[in-house]
Amino acid sequence: MLGAGFIAAFRAQVYRRLEGVELVSVLGRSRERTEGFAARAGIGHAATSWEGLLAGPGFDAVDLCLPNDLHLEFGLLAAAAGKHILCEKPLARTAAEARQMLAAVEKAGVLHAYGENMLHAPDFREILEILADGVIGRPLWLRGKEAHFGPHSDWFWQRSRSGGGALIDMGCHLIGVFNAILGTLPEAVLAFAPTLHHATDCEDAVLALLRYPANTVGQCEASWIQRGGMQVALEICGTEGMLTYDRSGLSQPIKVFARNTTGRYFSEKVEHDRGWLFPTVDEYRRYGYEDQIREFVHCIRSGTKPRCGFADGLAVNRIMDACYDSARAGGWRALPA
Repeated sequence: MLGAGFIAAFRAQVYRRLEGVELVSVLGRSRERTEGFAARAGIGHAATSWEGLLAGPGFDAVDLCLPNDLHLEFGLLAAAAGKHILCEKPLARTAAEARQMLAAVEKAGVLHAYGENMLHAPDFREILEILADGVIGRPLWLRGKEAHFGPHSDWFWQRSRSGGGALIDMGCHLIGVFNAILGTLPEAVLAFAPTLHHATDCEDAVLALLRYPANTVGQCEASWIQRGGMQVALEICGTEGMLTYDRSGLSQPIKVFARNTTGRYFSEKVEHDRGWLFPTVDEYRRYGYEDQIREFVHCIRSGTKPRCGFADGLAVNRIMDACYDSARAGGWRALPA
């Protein structure tokens, strides 16, 4: 496991449940935090450098959950060492970095998976099947929203480390879903990406229009300014009907009211620890991490390719680069090669 933060802890839950799979080592930046993560996850070896990781038990694959500015460095190291790679979204900070990562894994001949978890979530698998069956006809307008009040870690708020704000953190999910649903990439984009509230050099809100072939539009809204916890919503208007989806705290079937402060974890991005609380049951599974990791392991064992590879991650980075260019200069921007 490369990384010892929130998303690594999410994914470690899955690896512990897989037969014939062992998390043998974890790499983190802080010795104390990494050793604490290892103890909680039942991992025998903790390292704070790549050399330290290689000095421990042998391993076949890495799950790359480090901050965005470290994806390229450790992706190249893992590929050169012949390790299969599952990389958390976004693949990189820019398309230029993503191209280097794709070239490295192709040269090394290792299996590579792009960690777009939403496409593996049970809810989205159902959505994709409904669309594939033609229930609502040809999609005409896809409107997606992902919002909360900001990320867990400090590095997200520094553009030099993250590569951007709400768009690269959350909009990447929606762009990946749009691309998968439509089976193609947009021809041009138009984006507005202001910083409305937080003290950061990143955008804390973005609205982007993606113009796809066949006169189809994707509307992507991502936000770090929405109070009350996580919201993920999707609306698709088709020639023969429509589909709506809303995954937010208020929609959870279990609701708890607590008068006193509670230290218990209930759900991602919850801002309060008392009052009405909405636990997400098997959150790692509902968000798609379980099936994503199961597929990754199956592909290693069978020699087959994952549903999403680094080429898909590169495509998302290309679209986000064009969105940032549009937000800076104004007007529509064609998708760069």
